[in-house]
Amino acid sequence: MSKNFFTKLLMALAWLAAAVLWLLSLVLPETFGFFNLNWAIVVICGTGGLALLLRGLFAKKTGILKKKDIFLGAALLIIAAVSIIFALALPKSYIWPVIAIVLALAGVFSVLATGGKKWDAGDNEKVGYKDYRTRRAEKEARKAEEEKRSDKD
Repeated sequence: MSKNFFTKLLMALAWLAAAVLWLLSLVLPETFGFFNLNWAIVVICGTGGLALLLRGLFAKKTGILKKKDIFLGAALLIIAAVSIIFALALPKSYIWPVIAIVLALAGVFSVLATGGKKWDAGDNEKVGYKDYRTRRAEKEARKAEEEKRSDKD
């Protein structure tokens, strides 16, 4: 089972769970009356955020794609956290510290996932890199050496 399939399946199951709980809140208000749109957003965005965060950490992708998944997952987790704050009627002053914490964690996870490597490091920054002129001069020297050998034979 591919990791993309796992992420998509998890998101689909989150949507299904949120829809079922929302229906149950209308059918059985005494039991599921607490469930509203804020809690549906928490379920969907929280699940999606965790799935993307895990995919960004463990998928075999390039650094920029890993960071994209991690920061998209962090954005979904921020939406879920803000929805929890609204659902529980907590003070609105909690929103900015929560956003700062989630973004800081996303930064730490992106460094861990990529190993701190730059995503745009070119070949010319690698040890032993030879530019076009150097390779061309070596090729011509080899060619001259081969011609010298063939003339001796």
